[in-house]
Amino acid sequence: MIGAVHRSYCRGFGTHQGFNRAFTLHGTHYLRIMENVGFDIKGHTIFIEDAVEKNNYIYKNCIIMAKRSWSLLNTDQTPACFWITNPNNNFIENRCGGSDRYGYWYDLQKHAIGPHASTDVCPENERVGEFRNNHAHSCGRYGFRIFHNMVPRKFPCKSI
Repeated sequence: MIGAVHRSYCRGFGTHQGFNRAFTLHGTHYLRIMENVGFDIKGHTIFIEDAVEKNNYIYKNCIIMAKRSWSLLNTDQTPACFWITNPNNNFIENRCGGSDRYGYWYDLQKHAIGPHASTDVCPENERVGEFRNNHAHSCGRYGFRIFHNMVPRKFPCKSI
C-alpha cells in the first residue's frame, strides 16, 4: 500500500510451494514485476488486490500450478495464475499453466474494494492496459476469463 513506485521492481525471484501468493499488488502503482517464477502456489499467484492498482507492468513471468486454497479469500477456491481486478495494468509475454482453474482472470469490480473501497474508482469501466503475447496452458477451466463487466470508458465513473 505504498502508492506510486516509479523506480521499483521485482525481478528474477523464484517462489515455490507457497501457502499464500507469490506477489500481491495492494494499493501499488507503476511497479514492475519481471522475469519471475511462481511454482506450486496456493491461491492467486500474482494478485492485484483492491481494484485501485493501475499502470503496473507485469512482464515475462512464468506461473505454474496455482492451487486451490480454502483458507484465503473465497475466490482462491478457484485460483488464477494472474488475478486482475483493474484492467489498467500491462501484461506482456507472461506464461502460465497447470492452474486448478484460470490462467488470466479479469475479475472486474464495479467499485474499488477492501481498504481502498471507494465509489470514485470504477474498475469495470477503466481503460484497458496492454495485454499481448501471453500464454496459458492446461488450466482447469479457462486460460482467459473476463468476469462481471468490461466496458472501458473515457470517464470510468460517469454514467453514459
